[in-house]
Amino acid sequence: MLRWPLYLLFICLIAAILPAILVRGYDPPGRDQIQVRLFREDISRLVELDLEEYVAGVVAAEMPAVFHLEALKAQAVAARTYALRAVRAGGGGYHLTSSFQRDQAWASPEGLREKWGAAAFPIYWNRIRRAVRATRGEVLTYRGELIFPAYHSTSGGQTEDSENYWSALHPYLRSTPSPYEEHSPHYRTEQEIPWEEMNKALGLEGEGRTIDILHRYPSGRVRTVAVGGQLFTGRQLREALGLRSNWFDVTVLDGRVRFSIRGNGHGVGMSQYGADGMARRGYNYREILAHYYQGTRLTRMY
Repeated sequence: MLRWPLYLLFICLIAAILPAILVRGYDPPGRDQIQVRLFREDISRLVELDLEEYVAGVVAAEMPAVFHLEALKAQAVAARTYALRAVRAGGGGYHLTSSFQRDQAWASPEGLREKWGAAAFPIYWNRIRRAVRATRGEVLTYRGELIFPAYHSTSGGQTEDSENYWSALHPYLRSTPSPYEEHSPHYRTEQEIPWEEMNKALGLEGEGRTIDILHRYPSGRVRTVAVGGQLFTGRQLREALGLRSNWFDVTVLDGRVRFSIRGNGHGVGMSQYGADGMARRGYNYREILAHYYQGTRLTRMY
């Protein structure tokens, strides 16, 4: 006689907790206690998050939720490694910010619901949580130390050595082919900039109307370029002009310069579109990470 009421009670209980599971995700007992102090720039406030909860927000903000699950897993490992490095380094009032310009991009479930829409949110958020749970506690190490897991949107077909963009040489961040990125909208793009705008952005006086690429790195990215007789690095030109990457060719037109650009980002470490392309060709996240972070080990910290 009691089975039917108990059955109804069970159904009601599931209906009550299912929305919370979809939004927050379910973690088994014994979840880690590592806390991330995050400065949320969207609300200008410091918050504390469980590390795995923070990683989910990074994956959702940094990589399209429609990417292959193995690519999302690779992104989760990279994001977790970056975060744990920051936590161990300590710092002042916070470990990380939610800004991609300073650290890693991060988005709250509330912000993602608004971005994706109420109908798509539970589907996308569940995919993100699956990737995070599947790689729970996993980080990348090199000779026993957490690596600097640089990543970017699109390399353009070849990643870059770390010291060719930043000053630090990381032996696991070596230039490597990234052949499966053609589906990226930023694989090849063009941008035209008027001379006056260029001169102002570069701090040039007068009417400099010449631009010459002098040296390239083996990857193809620009090492040095002369504009109006003054030398700049490819990185300096990219950042001053807002170019998608420092892998470009130039064409001088009437009153402006056309930049034919390959890739999107600094080009060091894992290409996100490359990871998605590899995953769609049968590579798992371990193989993706081993390809872009050479000589590293996938280590479970908890």
